[in-house]
Amino acid sequence: MAKQFEQERTLLSQMAPAGYYIALRMRFFAPETEISTLPPALMQKYCIRGLALEDPMLQWAFRNQGAICWTGLSDRDPAGVLAEYGGHGLTYGAVVSIMTHGRPPLRSFGIFGRPDRIYSEAEMTRIGQILGQMHRSETQILTQRQIDVLRLLAEGHRYKKIAHILGITESAVKVRLKSAALRLGARTAAQTLRMAVSAGLLQTDE
Repeated sequence: MAKQFEQERTLLSQMAPAGYYIALRMRFFAPETEISTLPPALMQKYCIRGLALEDPMLQWAFRNQGAICWTGLSDRDPAGVLAEYGGHGLTYGAVVSIMTHGRPPLRSFGIFGRPDRIYSEAEMTRIGQILGQMHRSETQILTQRQIDVLRLLAEGHRYKKIAHILGITESAVKVRLKSAALRLGARTAAQTLRMAVSAGLLQTDE
């Protein structure tokens, strides 16, 4: 699971000893990456009862940016979702939500729990910083195939020549450029190339 996030996951496990759930870079509905250390028994009951539709933490995360303690959501929980979390050791917690307004806009959020006390403002700020790093880092990662196309484009080759060099179709070249644009939040191939160059994504190890 997302090896590049090992350090972040270690820090978050220390700050959320009862468990946490993270959804990274949601476009329409599904996230690109999910990371969960929540208790399996909680997840099973959550799914069986369909609590996602009534979860005040998810509702807040989808509609807001920033951070909030679970205590601030207790009056928006008629289904008793927070009590369900508490019954599995997540007595106190926080929700953090981040959104970048690119094309497409991307949202990442996390639900973090602990058994002993309310999160401080400083702790929620720190969790937000860690989540922000995870949110931004993956949007800058391109596949090697996308990088190969962009490097040749940077050298001045046209799509037909790029296809010939790589041994693929011209349509495949366009698909790779389009997917690279989506990852970087760019609108055109030219903008994708500028952003990739600026971020140092096309550099070689030589």
